[in-house]
Amino acid sequence: MGKVFFIILIVIMVAGVAWVVLAFLPHDTGGTDLPDMKKATHTFYIENTGGLILASDFEQHGDTVGARLFALHGFWELEGQKFVYRDTDIVLNEAIFGEITVTRRSK
Repeated sequence: MGKVFFIILIVIMVAGVAWVVLAFLPHDTGGTDLPDMKKATHTFYIENTGGLILASDFEQHGDTVGARLFALHGFWELEGQKFVYRDTDIVLNEAIFGEITVTRRSK
């Protein structure tokens, strides 16, 4: 009985030390650097693919969800772990991409 208690105590101590070390070591969270909100005021989330695009200069054509069209004039897209600006136009058509949720970014 004493050996079992001793082994359990050692396992708990090792786990505690490992937790403390992992908790305080600096680590990369894998987060992305979002562009400044003045440069990208809105997010465009493509529900079907999970794609996320950010833009400020855009036009919306239509109001019926599923039939809207968004024309973005310059946009930010995720490339690897960073958002990259594309100085070109892109058309997001819900008839092709599926529902797109547009949200104004806030702090």
